[in-house]
Formats: sequence, structure tokens, C-alpha cells
Amino acid sequence: MYKHLISGLNGSLICALLINAPLTLATPLTVDLEKQQDLSITLYNQNLGLVRDVRSLPRINQGQTLYIRDVSHQIMSQTLQVENAGKILEQNLNNNLISVPALLQAYTGKKIQLARFNSVSGSETIKDAWLLSANGQFALVEHQGKIETIPVNQQGWRFIFPAIPEGMQARPSLEIRSEGTSKASDAVLTYLTQGLSWQMDYALVLNSKGDRLNLDGLATLNNQTGVDFRNSKVLLMAGQVNQPPEQLIRRHKTAMVMADSISESGTPEAFQDYQLYRLPQRANLLNGQTKQVSLISAEKVKADKSYHYQMQVYPSLDRQLYDQKPDIRISFTNTESQGLGFALPAGNARVFSPDSEGNRHFIGSARIRNTSKSQKVELPIGKAFDLTIKRQQSLFKKNYDSFQTGHELELINSSDQVKQISITANFHQDWKITDSSHSYTRVNASQNRWIIDLPADSSTQLNFKTEIKKL
Repeated sequence: MYKHLISGLNGSLICALLINAPLTLATPLTVDLEKQQDLSITLYNQNLGLVRDVRSLPRINQGQTLYIRDVSHQIMSQTLQVENAGKILEQNLNNNLISVPALLQAYTGKKIQLARFNSVSGSETIKDAWLLSANGQFALVEHQGKIETIPVNQQGWRFIFPAIPEGMQARPSLEIRSEGTSKASDAVLTYLTQGLSWQMDYALVLNSKGDRLNLDGLATLNNQTGVDFRNSKVLLMAGQVNQPPEQLIRRHKTAMVMADSISESGTPEAFQDYQLYRLPQRANLLNGQTKQVSLISAEKVKADKSYHYQMQVYPSLDRQLYDQKPDIRISFTNTESQGLGFALPAGNARVFSPDSEGNRHFIGSARIRNTSKSQKVELPIGKAFDLTIKRQQSLFKKNYDSFQTGHELELINSSDQVKQISITANFHQDWKITDSSHSYTRVNASQNRWIIDLPADSSTQLNFKTEIKKL
């Protein structure tokens, strides 16, 4: 009898194991932010971000479905790479989110309940009905053999759905099926996403003499991914990164290995043909948030303020009288000796300067392009109020194989300071200067330049003649 009892118990146990085994295999695993071990995000300038998300996972059975929640709503699923979760057999992005239109569509042709609140009696009635269709504002239902129109979310009506349809979720998730793992592990998810970006903004304070400036660079970070990134390492990639066509993204992994290849040294650091900036501390970048962080700072940078005017010289008759203002240009060289000497990401630069009482005023803006070490930065920030250039054509003559032109420029300085102005003539055909009232420099095949000093409260006449070859 004892042997029969043991045999029966063993048989029951075996049956239970056989019955429960498929359930164990079929039971999905859900991994949310509570299992997140580490997070880093790399932001690019072109509505692009790289996310590296580490989640702790239990042992995974072969074929078991794994749901990873709290990923970017704008994830580029073609770029997803999963490490330490076994050999991946299948991966899906579940982006079928719960909403009234989605529920109405899912329950079209099915039984639901309708509730209506009576504001006079204060009571609510609930009845069964079949949902036939819904177009956003109205729904068609069948109740007691009759077809009725019901307003959607209006006039006290509301729909009661029996359950959440299969596959519909409150937030996006990754669905992964693998060959399984032999033990618990830390899985690494790497993917590109839209909705992340950053831009650079500079504030330059120019001293009253115009020969020194202080530079502060602020990085503006944006998150429109639909998910919060908390306690994350934040890296900023400066430079133009080309994005391949969507069907080739999986073949081109250059952008995705960037976060794994960087060192732990200071910022900025040269990486491949770009510049990489690492924020010194972890930060929160919440969905819908715009965050500004100080990235670059330099004081007493040697600068130069100059005035520039450009004119076009065409082989044609021009009777127009031009009355124009020259450009104000702030320039500096990106070298250590000048107070800089490190990479400057592209961004908008706003220039301020103090008045006689020390109060700063905005005097113009321009854009700094991506500037490497030793390059010159030139910022046209506005037009000079006290400098005027009046120009007109004084000669036009056709010859056998050329044109002769003459030009008169009156340069007027109405300020109480000496000003130096650069006049550049741009040519579009073979040319030469045949006569000039001032010395000049032939810059290149298409430009000629005069540098003229204007005394305070004075005017100067610049006259020159050209010979332009016919095409």
C-alpha cells in the first residue's frame, strides 16, 4: 500500500509538472523602469538620440516572451540591438496605445455597454448594445433591434468596455523572444530614437573698446520622446552626422557604436570626425522638457571689431545711386594664445556690450559654425549706424573684347572716432583694375579689396576703374 501511495504521489507530481511546464514557458516577463540598472543618452543636433539602457533580467526560458516597458515612443525599431538576453529570435515594437478611438475601433462589431447620466434626476442608466461603427464624433450602435447614433464623449454619454483588447497598452513596449538564458543577467538595449536633440547658444560680452570678449556657451537639450530619462549619463555629439535611408539603417551601425567607444576622459574629446561633450554629472531629462546646461566658458578672448562693405561689379550699365551701411563684424581666432583653443560646436551667438554706466545691451547676433582649433570665427552682427557709403557708376563703355566701368564711392564717418573700413569688389568675369585712387589688394580671382581709414567726422572719396573681359 505504501508503494502504491508513493507511486500515486509521483504520478501526481509528474502530471503537475507536465501541466505547469507549458504555463511557465508561456508566462511572459515584464521589465519596467524598476529594473533599470544604468542609462546613458547621446544627443545629436538633428532630432536624433542614441539610448543605452541596462535592465536586470531573471533567467529567461526558451521561447518565453519578454516585455520591456518605458522605452521611447519614437524609437527607430530597425536600430534596436539587445545584448545579454540570449539569441534573439523575434523582436517587436508594441505601439498600439490605449485611447478612445483605438478602443472604439477594437470593439467595432462587438458588445459593449452604454451609460448615460441624467442631470435632472441625478441617476445614470446602463444598457447593453452592439457597436457598429464610430467616426470620431458619433457612433452607431444597435440596441433592442434598432440602430441609434450616440455622440462620443458628449451630452452625458459614455462607453463601458469590458476589457482592454489584447496587445493594447498604456505605453509602448518592446516585445522580445529569445532562445533563453541560463541565469539572470543585465541586458543592454541600444537604439536610436527621434525626439531627442540639442543645440548650442553662445552669449558674448564685448568690452567697450571692442578688443576683448567673454564667451559663455549654453547647451539646450530637448526631449520629445514621450518618456522620461532619469539619472542618466548625458553626452552631446557635435557635428553633422548623416542618417542613411530607413531601409539601410541596420547595415550602418557607425552612429550606434559611438557611445560604447568613448573614453572616460574630460570634455570635449575628439571622437572619429566629431566632437563629443560629456556632462560632468548625471541629469534628468523629462519628456517635454527643455534643459540648459553650461558647456563652454572663456574670459578675455582677444577680439577684433571691423567694418565691411561688399559690392558687385557687373559688365553692364547701372544708373542707380546706392546709399548703404557697412556690416559690423566681430572676429576672433580659436587658439590658446587668444584665450580659447578648443572645439566650438555650431550655434547662435548673441553679442552684448556695456554702456558708460556698465549696463549690458544686446548689439547683434550671428551663427557660429562648427569651429575646430586654430580656425577664425567671424560674426556679422549688424549694420554700422555712423558709417555710410554712397556709390554710383561713373563710367560704362563697350570695347571690342571688353567692358570699361568706373565707380565712385563716398565713405562717410559721422562718429567721433577713427574707423577703418574694408571695401570688397566682387567680379564674375576676367577683370583687372586700370585705375584707383587708393591702394588695393587683389584677394583672389574674383575679389579686390581696399582698406581705408576714415578720420572722425569726415568723408573720403574712393574712385576706381576696371576692364572686364567679354565672355
